[in-house]
Amino acid sequence: MRSFFKVKTAEDIFESLRDIKSLEAESVTITVALSRILARDVISSEDLPGFQRSTMDGYALAAKDSFGASENLPTPLNIVGEVRVGEIPRFGLHRGECARISTGGMLPKGADAVVMVEYSQMVEDGIVEISRPVSPLENVILPDDDVKRRQVVLHKGTLLRPQDLGILAGLGISVVDVFSKPRAAIISTGEEIVDISQKPRVGQMRDINSYTLGGLCIKSGVEPLYLGIVRDRFEDLKLFIEKGISQADVVLLSGGSSVGVKDFTLDAFLSLDGVKILAHGVSISPGKPTIIARKGNKTLWGLPGHPVSAMVIFDVFLRYLFGRLSGLSNLTEYNGHAIEAELDRNIESATGREDYIRVKLTHMEGKWLATPILGKSGLISTMVEADGIIKIGMNNEGLYKGEMVKVRLF
Repeated sequence: MRSFFKVKTAEDIFESLRDIKSLEAESVTITVALSRILARDVISSEDLPGFQRSTMDGYALAAKDSFGASENLPTPLNIVGEVRVGEIPRFGLHRGECARISTGGMLPKGADAVVMVEYSQMVEDGIVEISRPVSPLENVILPDDDVKRRQVVLHKGTLLRPQDLGILAGLGISVVDVFSKPRAAIISTGEEIVDISQKPRVGQMRDINSYTLGGLCIKSGVEPLYLGIVRDRFEDLKLFIEKGISQADVVLLSGGSSVGVKDFTLDAFLSLDGVKILAHGVSISPGKPTIIARKGNKTLWGLPGHPVSAMVIFDVFLRYLFGRLSGLSNLTEYNGHAIEAELDRNIESATGREDYIRVKLTHMEGKWLATPILGKSGLISTMVEADGIIKIGMNNEGLYKGEMVKVRLF
């Protein structure tokens, strides 16, 4: 049996991926731009909203005409018109005059404030009394309060959220340039793996990894390409990998990455022109039997066949890789969601490797408690039960009950 010949630390792996370049840009409509990443800055060509508008239902007026108004001594004003939403006022205000206005309505010329309807009282037809003074620009949005002309509204590398699409729509921008979605070719290997439509015989199991990896890809903004199951034959494996390289930016191959007599992933990678092995073995657990190779800007991953190990490798490294390919700005080694929790029992660990422990979260007495989930890396049910994972560093022999830990949420 062979041994791992190029074991790397997690930091070694990140260092080897830091020069991965983002993909080319493409133009898409904002209706399909959610969760895509901007390839260029978006600069406004106009002010938003573009006119002075009221934030309240009430009366538009010159603020100085309300000075001194009180409940005991209200100020009477002549109502000279009404402004409805979407209308341009065809009149202006003079001293002692006001106009009814709806929320969102455009202020008429001569008005610089709005008094809320709650502080007004009709005393006779065409006359209203104001019982509270207002300051200039009170209850008013200025033409460039939301966005100024020539302002950088959204920066290159921004992951587009619903509110970002809203501001683009408000500025009349219907098409944006985003980085192309990375594509990941997914291959499962092994004589024992069968399609999910089949009933496994004794010694066989259905293909789990294609679907967990595919789901992780979709969640990461990556398009999965399911290439299917390949048997433990070198030539077949090589053909599948070549197909993956030709169609995708990343090849994810699960199974066959260890050092057994039928583990052909390393040999298949080495047989491909222009492919360089970055790692054969990674000093993390679960996930040590991982092979990482590179051909130009494309990477090939021989992942462990155990579902937990494959998912941990994805969470630790592939999130970061896909962030680089997608052009995400301010990228760090971990870009997922995490919370602080208190560990509710001791966990032992071995030095010289990073350990990733599955945990279940419980909220008690105003704080989160993290309970380790024990189980082998071949048990997908432990990932279903878990809410996230915690990391134990290479030089740490474990964690103690009561310690605060960072839980990387699934």
